[in-house]
Amino acid sequence: MTTPELLLQSIDLDTLSRIRTYSELISVALGLTISYLAYLGYRRNQSRPMLFIALGFVLILGVPGAALVILGFGLNLPIPIVNSVGQVSELAGLVAILYGLWTPYRTQDG
Repeated sequence: MTTPELLLQSIDLDTLSRIRTYSELISVALGLTISYLAYLGYRRNQSRPMLFIALGFVLILGVPGAALVILGFGLNLPIPIVNSVGQVSELAGLVAILYGLWTPYRTQDG
């Protein structure tokens, strides 16, 4: 056997599950941090597109990770349901970011 095959055989499923949980928590934390910074940009510049970008990052990174942790690990819902919630949220987030990037910047004066 090759080295990657031996490595995969030596890792148990519990360890992989823990790694997956931690990576999801890190994704949620990073997503919320990016969203918060984008929201601060919205507040500082009164730029409505930045608000949509912040919302998009919450939907892309925050909601799917939180759904996995809460619905998948907490409530033990079937993984296809958890993945569906995450996928719908990611699509909505991409649309929000696209709208934020596509919308022309308007100042408060007009």
